[in-house]
Amino acid sequence: MRILLTLIISILVIIVNAQVHDVDSTVRSIEKSTSPKVHAKAYNRAAEIAWETGLYKNSLVYSERGLKIARANKLKAIEASLHNNRGIAFEYLNQYPAALKEYFAALTIQEKLNDPEMEASILGNIGLVYMYQRQNSKSLYYHKRSLEISKSLNNRLGISASLNNLAITYSQQGKFEKAEYYYLECIKIDLQARDTAGLGDDYNNIGTVYIDLERFDLAVKYLNLALEIRLAQNNQIGLAETYSNFGTVYQDQGKYDKAKEYFALALEIATPIQDKESLKYTYKRLWEIDLALEDSSSAFGHYQMYIAYRDSIDNSEITRKQTELELNYKFNKEKEVSRLREQEKDRLFMIILIAVSSGLLLILIFSILFFRKWKVTQRQQLIIEEKNMLVQQKNDEILASISYAKRIQQAILPPDSVLKTAFPHRFVIYLPKDIVSGDFYWSDTIGENTFLAAADCTGHGVPGALMSVVCHNALNRAVREFQLTRPSEILNKCREIIIKELSQHDDSVADGMDISLAVFDETRKEINWAGANNPLWIFRAATLEIKEWKASKQPIGNHRKSEPFIEHTIELHKNDRIFLFSDGFQDQFGGEKGKKMMSRGFKKAIMDSCMLSISDQQSFLFQTFTSWKGDLEQIDDVCVLCVEIT
Repeated sequence: MRILLTLIISILVIIVNAQVHDVDSTVRSIEKSTSPKVHAKAYNRAAEIAWETGLYKNSLVYSERGLKIARANKLKAIEASLHNNRGIAFEYLNQYPAALKEYFAALTIQEKLNDPEMEASILGNIGLVYMYQRQNSKSLYYHKRSLEISKSLNNRLGISASLNNLAITYSQQGKFEKAEYYYLECIKIDLQARDTAGLGDDYNNIGTVYIDLERFDLAVKYLNLALEIRLAQNNQIGLAETYSNFGTVYQDQGKYDKAKEYFALALEIATPIQDKESLKYTYKRLWEIDLALEDSSSAFGHYQMYIAYRDSIDNSEITRKQTELELNYKFNKEKEVSRLREQEKDRLFMIILIAVSSGLLLILIFSILFFRKWKVTQRQQLIIEEKNMLVQQKNDEILASISYAKRIQQAILPPDSVLKTAFPHRFVIYLPKDIVSGDFYWSDTIGENTFLAAADCTGHGVPGALMSVVCHNALNRAVREFQLTRPSEILNKCREIIIKELSQHDDSVADGMDISLAVFDETRKEINWAGANNPLWIFRAATLEIKEWKASKQPIGNHRKSEPFIEHTIELHKNDRIFLFSDGFQDQFGGEKGKKMMSRGFKKAIMDSCMLSISDQQSFLFQTFTSWKGDLEQIDDVCVLCVEIT
């Protein structure tokens, strides 16, 4: 197996040399053209092919030639791409400050060109440099910026690349399950896009996660898939990385001989191209195996090589230089913004100076007119102030009137002492949207029948409050004047009264109310109930569920097809809780997404609190509504009644 793999590597070296020859030939043939743009593009492509095949120094030579042409001819897009390719070559050579310098140069140009796809790619490359240096917070920052741009463009390959980079960072932080999830998402995207190179990275990286999770069968499966792709593409760094990962799999399983074979293959590839990260990692792993096998002489040699490559990548100095580069990039960016602002100020100053100079004579001529205009304005200002004072006075009077109307409306609501006598275990949540409300609750006792209702009149504020007075009067008349006790008959009579009251003139009003009305019979454990658009909910303590009775789909008022209201007789049991309510609670917008709570959310809040005492449930529901609404405006009046059967 060792001989076969060595033969494969030799063949790959021959292929690389052939590709270099092809790149040189291509550049020489294109240089015959007289177009600087063609020349610059050719060097850019040559630089890209060179780093793809592991010829990083060649890539730097080609990109430097291309930069001279691009700068001389102001080919900004090609210049940015050349800086990016130089950054990749420096990155593979583990010269991270130099790589960052090129990336930030590319980013500075690209931000002015408004090419978001290229900008996302450069941001991802910057994130990778920080990731290699274990600067996870910075790495996540740049990868997330890149992901945000790719998502806005719906660039699936860009999204996959960013997710892959984020997964590597999470893996470094020990968040392996999160890294696994992101890698699997990358594999789905790259399979659909048929991105073979991306799949090679995906398979290799998820293999390392399975090594960390000690799921070695899966690790070998995905590493084999990565190896197949990287051999086909002659990805030198990728091959060294994958062979090292195979070595790690067998080392972690204690299969040291097999591990050493794969680490040797990694060294054969990484040494000629001086992939310092792979060399540092591989020699460290070989040293650990020697220690396990108590081979002190070999361990010393491998340890020396590990230290040499580790020290050649001086993280502290690199971090300092990287910080300087990042600060320099930000400083230059701020300096450019400041320069543009100064230019704009100078331009505005010149315009103002010219305008003032040329208009000085006109100002002198019209100064008297302006003075007269000022006097007129002063008089107008006094008039406006007087009107504002009048408006404020009227506004105060209106608010005072509405506040007094609130006292009147509260006076028609049943006092708590009356409710306490009729229903010892109950609560009321009553939250007007404005000072006065279109919702109201009503209760009365006649003989052995106790009535309880939650009503929602058309509108809210002053119009709703006026309607509530009309509807409240209709309920009182239905039970006191007409002596009705059945809820369906009461609702039918209320409709008749309200329509008559609102049709005294030719311009009749089509308003009315929705209502949920229950009649309690003290001699029997049951209620008779009817509703107009608003349902009845009963929490059954025995079964721990909410039963719902639907209301008639029509309001108390004018309707295109009025029908008699349907009545239900409902048996009650001990500890049942009866809920009558308007639609204000469940129609409120809020939560994280600013959506309506809906009846499902209202029911959940009731179910979450029905094992509490009746007073604690009231507090819980009030707090739920307040938290759900958050900083959003209350959109409607809220009225919720609850009675517990004892």
